[in-house]
Amino acid sequence: MEKEWREFCEKWILDCPDVLTVLEVKAVTGYCKTSVQGWIDRGLISACIIKRSNRIPKKSLLEFMSSSTFRNMHVKSKVLKAKIEEFERMIENGN
Repeated sequence: MEKEWREFCEKWILDCPDVLTVLEVKAVTGYCKTSVQGWIDRGLISACIIKRSNRIPKKSLLEFMSSSTFRNMHVKSKVLKAKIEEFERMIENGN
């Protein structure tokens, strides 16, 4: 199931740039800027500072999104809830 979730996440962020801003991660995940910044501060996502703002490598975002930490968040964004439902339907249909 973990492999399938990772592949699902890869498709989810396929069209994202190789390096994202906090606002872009916010848009992709449906979580607020404060949550995204908290993930960075806690080391859940790696980021570097460019021109006084965090930049998140797509690879780092994928690692986090494909983790059980992200998938099992206690408070889920509307985006994450919808994506989990989509993933579960996909698994049920054998896709």
